[in-house]
Amino acid sequence: MQKQLIPVIILFSVILQSFTSCGVHSSQPLAVPQNDLFLSRSEPQQLTSADSLYLRTLAEETWNFFVTFVDRATGLIPDNINGRELDPSDYTSATNIGLYLICVAAAEDLEFITHEQALDYLSRTLSSLQKMERHNGFHLNWYGIPAMEITRAYVSSVDAAWLYASVAAISIKYPELTNRCQNILSGVDFAWLFDPALGQFYLGYDLEKQEFSPYHYGMLCSESRIVSYLALAWQQVPESHWTRLYRVLPDSVDQRGSPRHFSQQYGQQKSFSSGYYLYQDSLQILPSWGGSMFEYLMPTLFVDERREAALGLGENDKRIVGVHRDYALNHLGYEVWGMSPCATPDGGYDVFGVSDIGSHKEGSREDIVTPHASILALSFAPRWVVDNLDILEKQYRLRGDYGFFDSVNPKTGAVAEKYLALDQGMILLSINNYLNRGSLPETFKQVGAMTKVLELIAPEPFFPAP
Repeated sequence: MQKQLIPVIILFSVILQSFTSCGVHSSQPLAVPQNDLFLSRSEPQQLTSADSLYLRTLAEETWNFFVTFVDRATGLIPDNINGRELDPSDYTSATNIGLYLICVAAAEDLEFITHEQALDYLSRTLSSLQKMERHNGFHLNWYGIPAMEITRAYVSSVDAAWLYASVAAISIKYPELTNRCQNILSGVDFAWLFDPALGQFYLGYDLEKQEFSPYHYGMLCSESRIVSYLALAWQQVPESHWTRLYRVLPDSVDQRGSPRHFSQQYGQQKSFSSGYYLYQDSLQILPSWGGSMFEYLMPTLFVDERREAALGLGENDKRIVGVHRDYALNHLGYEVWGMSPCATPDGGYDVFGVSDIGSHKEGSREDIVTPHASILALSFAPRWVVDNLDILEKQYRLRGDYGFFDSVNPKTGAVAEKYLALDQGMILLSINNYLNRGSLPETFKQVGAMTKVLELIAPEPFFPAP
């Protein structure tokens, strides 16, 4: 079996939770007017019809990645594809499977396929999910293709959540498949992966060791928010879990930034500790672990935090987009922006982000830009995103037959000529949400008691009034 390209984001979480490719390009930094740095102060202009057509074409190319490389017999999408040899990996993950399901729904939304075709694609994948070996109702994190054998005996909390959030959304969007989806979901109870003593989720469960991970998902600004959203919507964990997540890490934790703490209380919630970092000594920001777009914005594929939590998460998300653009253009001197975990031009995989808004003491790598990072920001800054994609495509030749290759080094021009199912999924879903006015979040609102979850998160202001 081909060596698994296991995302380094897993290592991110482990470290954190221990405490609870073309020609060379060079240019001068692109000046960004001070009053245009942050979306909290200035909304970008809207897109033209030509811009929307550009995004639609990109979405169709990205969908062609899925329809071309999905395994016909099992309906499982390979984890990654070499962009030149088009050689698919022979394994996949729970997250890949989940996002593929939603990408099928997005393809129908965008009229790339018919309803009947969508049902056929979805049925193949759901059949495989029903056949796969599970533990305590949960699918494991990695499976081989096509035999569907377990390749790592581990249940990942966050990957399981991406899978089951997707299945739950498919159950609502496709009534013809509801019974099959519910059969998959019936044995899933995230209370099993929840540590009530800390009010946080374990990273996962190791079947070989027969024990939970000693680490937890502790930070609010993390891709693991999807676990919280889903478990709260299914009422499998107490509402107090939300306020047990760190807005900033305690001072006792050795971290990169200098947290400003304050006591927070809103609605019926008990008082809890909140706080923020300062970017450039002026802008209040809730940090993530690595300062990557993925940590902040991947959950917005399912939950429209910009609208549903405008005082807190939505405001922070907007500021993050402005920070990423400002940092890349003005501080790193790049022509393009958007850093997030991705494949690297040398064939590896690593974590990239703006270190100044990350808690990790050693910081993240900042030498690679990945298209999916800025595309995640479409709902926040469409003009900035399309302009960024134009430069990535024309100056760095980053676009291939199936949409964008995974990354580029802006200083050397070296390109990672690889397609990752995870990153392709984030691209397609972001574009569909933008063009179809939040298609997935509107569906996900109907999952369990999600409307109550939105009522829980909506009133929280992240930043003290001046």
